[in-house]
Amino acid sequence: MSPRTLIAFVGLGPIGRSTLSYALFRPGLEVVAACDPAPDLAGRTLASIVSGAPASVRVAPSLDALAKLPAGTVAILCTQSHVPQVAATIEALVRARLAVVTSCEEMVHPRWRHPDWAERVDALAREHGVALLGTGVNPGFVLDLLPATLSGVALRVDGVKCERVVDAATRRGPLQQKVGAGRTAAEFRVEVAAGRLGHIGLPESAALLCEALRFGLPEVRETIEPVVAAAAIETPFVRVAKGGVAGLDHRLVAKAPGGTVEMTLQMYLGAPSTHDRLELAGEPPLVLQVEGGTPGDLATVAALLNAAPAMAALAPGLRSVLDAPPPVCRFRG
Repeated sequence: MSPRTLIAFVGLGPIGRSTLSYALFRPGLEVVAACDPAPDLAGRTLASIVSGAPASVRVAPSLDALAKLPAGTVAILCTQSHVPQVAATIEALVRARLAVVTSCEEMVHPRWRHPDWAERVDALAREHGVALLGTGVNPGFVLDLLPATLSGVALRVDGVKCERVVDAATRRGPLQQKVGAGRTAAEFRVEVAAGRLGHIGLPESAALLCEALRFGLPEVRETIEPVVAAAAIETPFVRVAKGGVAGLDHRLVAKAPGGTVEMTLQMYLGAPSTHDRLELAGEPPLVLQVEGGTPGDLATVAALLNAAPAMAALAPGLRSVLDAPPPVCRFRG
């Protein structure tokens, strides 16, 4: 009989709640705690938030309630996208000796933007005997782990081209806002320049892939342009006038001593022919295309749940999806 993995949820927004709802059907997982300071959540039972969740578990308003959880408990952290926004939370969880699996995009490869903090939290995690892992669908799988895995049947890889096209109308409201849907082109450019808008994690994916393929440290250049709506579009979350912004076209080139990685990410309302496409130049050349693309929200939930039981096998410290066991789904419902 497989040992149980005790789970504590930190953050019960859309992804956190969805992950919780699916965790309830995993026989190897036991939800033992939750934390969210939101006034409408703190103090409530999990059963009052997600049907079927344990009524004995109440949402704590602070991380102090997690300090006495048993060794081996895994915190699933689903709150913010940038390391500075989650750094204090992660450090507190580490000091409570909880392993951490997080959907924070920059945590997929925090050494890229935040090398000093990454070194400190790595040392802290080693000291307290726990592992930290950032994962998800993008970054965390489609544009980094998947092409790295595909290279396992190549004799030589000289370069990689990745393309992901997503219909943002099929995604949650916060993501539609994040890609700029509903803004004017001028507003879009101001928000992008201020760092308040756009997909997060593309440079992390490119740097992680360069590391996996031993290309060396890359020089990264990005462009983010608005995709303009040819006709009015309305979703339950946003309204876009004709000529308004439907989403984004994010492109990146990472040039490293050993090869080049090119990435294109188009996420906009009504995007046709959605797909994920990977091209590896080398010997032999390889192409992999996922028609319809990888469903972002559900795939993120799956990545978190499939990673949680594997945390016990990771050595303490800051880890990446390259270090973790292959994220295989072994659940049969």
